[in-house]
Amino acid sequence: MLRGFCGGQFLTSVINISQAGEIYEVNSWIKKNFRSSFTVEELAEQKNMSVSLFHQKFKSAVGMGPLQCQKRLRLTEARRLMLDENRNATEAALEVGYESTSQFTRDYRKMFGSSPKEDVINLKRQMGK
Repeated sequence: MLRGFCGGQFLTSVINISQAGEIYEVNSWIKKNFRSSFTVEELAEQKNMSVSLFHQKFKSAVGMGPLQCQKRLRLTEARRLMLDENRNATEAALEVGYESTSQFTRDYRKMFGSSPKEDVINLKRQMGK
């Protein structure tokens, strides 16, 4: 079978499926540990891949890079903390793993279109709170 006309393609797809499973494992780990600091180099090393190959496969499987994924999870959780648990922006930022509140505010504004305080006020108004 591997020596036939499509043998090379078959082997490549089996390898890609195996690596996709590894990428989904890493993505699950990020979801559980998004508050922790990590580097792409550490994640790639765990899966015995070069950084560029790991990043390429992660982005292909998940739709964004691993650090972008972590940032999105952090910002979404911070937003939830501010809305549901009435945390202020500084408390929420620190709880989700940000070390710099100014970086948190820049990232938040970039993702949600306004500052954390403005966003939460608008969302609460929309929800009738």
